[in-house]
Amino acid sequence: MAGRHSAKPEKKSKVPLIIIIAVAVAVIAGVIVLIIFLNGNSQKPTDENIETTVATSTVEETIQTAVATTTSVSDESSSSETQNSAEYHSLDETLPAETEESVDVVVPTNGGEKKAGFNATYIPYKAVDPDSGDDVPLREFFGTSYADGVITFNSDGTFRDGLISSSANSGAYIVEDNTINATYTNDKNITITINSWEDDAPSDFTVHYNGCDVYFHD
Repeated sequence: MAGRHSAKPEKKSKVPLIIIIAVAVAVIAGVIVLIIFLNGNSQKPTDENIETTVATSTVEETIQTAVATTTSVSDESSSSETQNSAEYHSLDETLPAETEESVDVVVPTNGGEKKAGFNATYIPYKAVDPDSGDDVPLREFFGTSYADGVITFNSDGTFRDGLISSSANSGAYIVEDNTINATYTNDKNITITINSWEDDAPSDFTVHYNGCDVYFHD
């Protein structure tokens, strides 16, 4: 059939369709990013609030624990002080009996003429090495105890030696002729030689301490 020609359909361009799809994808991606961003911002303060709440709770618990510990220590200290105070008063009540017992010291005698006790306090004024005859400095010989360096005798037959830095620095004594026989509470005996008298009490005497002769006067 001559003269008939079938017209070919024109091809439509696909470029606009691709552009539309790309724009749609970009829009969807933008929406997704925006949603994620908004969700992240809304959760972040919540996390911070949670951390702040946890930290505050921890601080409060620490303070409560410290207060409870302080209160417990205070109560224990108060209880200990009360107990110590009770023990202290109890000790005070027993001190007279203990003192009387500690003074009850047996002093050996030499069979000489006994004389009455006396009240007097004596201080050291010289120390001599009996082997060499040389003087020995008192402060060097007695050390720190020289600050309380006195011997006190009481008329009831007791004495206290301040030159001995020990709890056993007291005891009892007996006067016989020109000798004072003294015995400490630890049963240590010493012999004191009286060099001179004034009325009924010695005015000068010598005590042998640790290899050295120490002279005292009132």
